[in-house]
Amino acid sequence: MSAERFKEGEVVHIISLKKDGVIQTTLGAAKYRVAIGSLTATCNERDLTPSQSPRPTSSSTPQTSRPSTHPRPPHSLDLHGLTVDEAVRKLDAWLDAVILSDLSHVKVVHGFGTGRVQKAVHDRLHTFKAVKRYAINPFNRGETDVYL
Repeated sequence: MSAERFKEGEVVHIISLKKDGVIQTTLGAAKYRVAIGSLTATCNERDLTPSQSPRPTSSSTPQTSRPSTHPRPPHSLDLHGLTVDEAVRKLDAWLDAVILSDLSHVKVVHGFGTGRVQKAVHDRLHTFKAVKRYAINPFNRGETDVYL
């Protein structure tokens, strides 16, 4: 199996957990970061199958505020290992999807290494009018909480 069997944003079924989730990031070596509701798991490709449902069900209440043509993006974005330019491009694409969704609180995982990616993320968040506020997560300084 190739490392590109599943694409970011694709709904998959995690066999061992018997749950559906959304591919958040392709990690390579046939591994993926999968958002399962408010949790994130790293899964091997052999534990994933294409889902039979259009998106994971997190509640029994139908969501009518979001058009069905815009699938719900993952609630967090992991930018580990990316250059500043790559991180900003990925952030822009993800935020576009987040703004079209009904999410009101999301996380950007940038790490805290040199601080260059974190600074670029904050500079970029400042330019989005839909972003009401953002702040470093007080329990993990490698994450920024974003409120829309």
